[in-house]
Amino acid sequence: MSEMTTRDVIIDVARKLFAERGFTLTTIRDVAEAADVSPALVMKLTGSKAELFQAAAPEAPRVEDLDHPSEPLGCRMVRALVERRDSGDFEYWAMAPFILQEAPDREAAREKMMAGFVPRIAAAIGDESAGRVRSRLVVTLMLGLASGLRTFEIVTPDVIDSSSLVETYGALVQNVIDNDEL
Repeated sequence: MSEMTTRDVIIDVARKLFAERGFTLTTIRDVAEAADVSPALVMKLTGSKAELFQAAAPEAPRVEDLDHPSEPLGCRMVRALVERRDSGDFEYWAMAPFILQEAPDREAAREKMMAGFVPRIAAAIGDESAGRVRSRLVVTLMLGLASGLRTFEIVTPDVIDSSSLVETYGALVQNVIDNDEL
């Protein structure tokens, strides 16, 4: 196994800090300190904070990798997001707006995200329509849930337990998935 480069260490540390604290509360200085390097080296090896964040962000979750195959897809998608919230894992859906906001070229970043989200969802739900409306609505629902759970913390476990949240919100997502009239 090859050793990690300094850049790899910085990105690994940044991924953990961004997952714990979010984009806004994580500083280059925090990353440098945790990686035991200077802030200048972090900037030299990764660029801006936004570029570091993009490098640290894992790929968008793949629909085909979801657990619980006996559940409807909408519930599986919601369950995966809720389980990441409950375990404190990185949440791409919640961080996507920040990635877009901080991107030097927002239009290119938006196109890249949509190219990552919509075709994957369309393939998973069998949405072959010209506008892929159902797929776009599912993406919107997942972005909204992620923001409500992680960014705004509107839906916390003391408000609704995780299994009830999965059942309730999963049914909303599944309703869109099943609506062939869209």
